[in-house]
Amino acid sequence: MNDALPLALALALTRAMLEAARAGDWEQLVALEAERHPLVMRPVAQDADSVRQLGELLAIDRELQALVIQARDQAGEQWQAGQDRARAIAAYVG
Repeated sequence: MNDALPLALALALTRAMLEAARAGDWEQLVALEAERHPLVMRPVAQDADSVRQLGELLAIDRELQALVIQARDQAGEQWQAGQDRARAIAAYVG
């Protein structure tokens, strides 16, 4: 296999992961990450194109991380609001 091919495939999957995150499709994001993982664990060539691709992959990963943190925080806030509502109802009924 061409040494550059795994990195190119990993970059394509990373771009697809970003689109899934932007769409809120977390199941798709997880599936793509599972597919990408073995590719990013391979050694990376030191040629200019590979270094550029790796830089792009890392930049997208930072954006992905920010989106995942934002979604996690929103889910936590929604859960907390549900808990607060449940306590209020229990206090009213009880």
